Amino acid sequence: MTESTAAEKGGLMDDLLEIFVAPSKVFARRREGKYGMLLLVLVVLALVIALATKGLATPYYEAEFDHQMRLQMAKGNPPMPAEAMGTARAASAWFIIAAQSLLIPIFVWFAALFVMLGAKVAGASLGYRQSALIFTLAGFPRLLSPIVVAIQGAIVDPASIRALSDSQLGPARFLDPVTTAPSIMGALANFDLLNLWAFALIAIGISVVGKVSRASGALGSAVVLACMLGLSLLGSLLGSMFS
Repeated sequence: MTESTAAEKGGLMDDLLEIFVAPSKVFARRREGKYGMLLLVLVVLALVIALATKGLATPYYEAEFDHQMRLQMAKGNPPMPAEAMGTARAASAWFIIAAQSLLIPIFVWFAALFVMLGAKVAGASLGYRQSALIFTLAGFPRLLSPIVVAIQGAIVDPASIRALSDSQLGPARFLDPVTTAPSIMGALANFDLLNLWAFALIAIGISVVGKVSRASGALGSAVVLACMLGLSLLGSLLGSMFS
């Protein structure tokens, strides 16, 4: 069976299942860059999963809110009034859920530029739609993130939770968010296991869609990771300047 024949087989449901077990097939089928329906499904699934796991994940969300408030007060900012603090703390989970689901399209459309840059460095020529497709498909493993947080929320003592970073499956969970610079915590968040899975998919996507070697795809993905790290550091820098 030729590659073009294999690429024609499979619909949306096949894409959603095979992106976890046979990503090369999905990228081959979607090489033209049709990603709109996949992006819509990604947003809907992210929202449904976040809402379904909210109850168990809330201790982590509220701990993150408390952590951010402590950071602001450490910079000399006045504490929030008690009544407003209680309302904002209760709403913190909803803010995180919105950021993790409803803002996905903006993140995809922006990060597609990084994929285009990474592909160019790797010797592949990708259009914007193809790059957005790759980043969209790479986002599906991240759907497991709120599930991982919820599982930990069900078994961990809420009093021991310092911030949302304590739920990560990466180096950030082993550092103290109070004493570690926010820029470092933000950068290390990119090395969460689920994020690394996503970057592996980006490497495969650049390789398959751009028709280059796996090594070249890995180089392109490394460029995307470097851009993400730079964006994290820039965000922390701007946050410290204007807070």
